[in-house]
Amino acid sequence: MKYQVIEADGAWAVVFNGVEQARFETQEAALLHVADRLRASAIPNHPASFGIRYRARA
Repeated sequence: MKYQVIEADGAWAVVFNGVEQARFETQEAALLHVADRLRASAIPNHPASFGIRYRARA
């Protein structure tokens, strides 16, 4: 499982295994969504990856 939270176009996209799953107005909402999904799909000894990417500075 690989989750990413990506800042883009004034929103926060949650991406799971390379596919966008949802967009949120705040970073906190996106992170809570990922945390909920990780808790719901907890499989013993199954690795999960998480990353966060910010928009490039202007």
